[in-house]
Amino acid sequence: MTKRDFFRIIIRLFALYLLLLTIFNYIPTNVSYLTFELSIWPVLIILGSAILMIVLFLFLLQKSDTVIDVLKLDKGFDDERIELGNLGSLEIVKIALIFIGGFMILDHLPEFLHYCYLGFKKEISATGLSPFEAPGLAEFWDYFRWFVSGVNLLVGYLILSNLGRLARFLVNLRAKQK
Repeated sequence: MTKRDFFRIIIRLFALYLLLLTIFNYIPTNVSYLTFELSIWPVLIILGSAILMIVLFLFLLQKSDTVIDVLKLDKGFDDERIELGNLGSLEIVKIALIFIGGFMILDHLPEFLHYCYLGFKKEISATGLSPFEAPGLAEFWDYFRWFVSGVNLLVGYLILSNLGRLARFLVNLRAKQK
């Protein structure tokens, strides 16, 4: 594998991670803030930021060679090829997808378990939640955050459980663009 191929894969996987963070974390979290006050400026800021992130995703996906040239990522190495043993493009994509899915699960599992604990305690406890716990699950947006963390766990699990198919899709997508 050449250095250029390696950096192309890394940039495109970063773009995929950026898209997943935008769709499953940034947009839902900021939409929950609109429940406080629905006005035009927060909506425009959220839409503008989301559109900027999606444009950045598309740019990194389509113009990864331009990014490599501008940043000169493939310069300064002693050898033209990167020897990763028997690892090919498919295996590198699988490793990166393991990291992406793992980070999604590790980032959102504590929050999801905390909301599960509060929800369970609120339902079964005769006294309800203590004054220290009550603000953690008192409003609509708290339930929304619980839902968002659950969706992130589900997406992370789906990435890890469909690792082979997703990696083949991404590698074939790269082959079609050449």
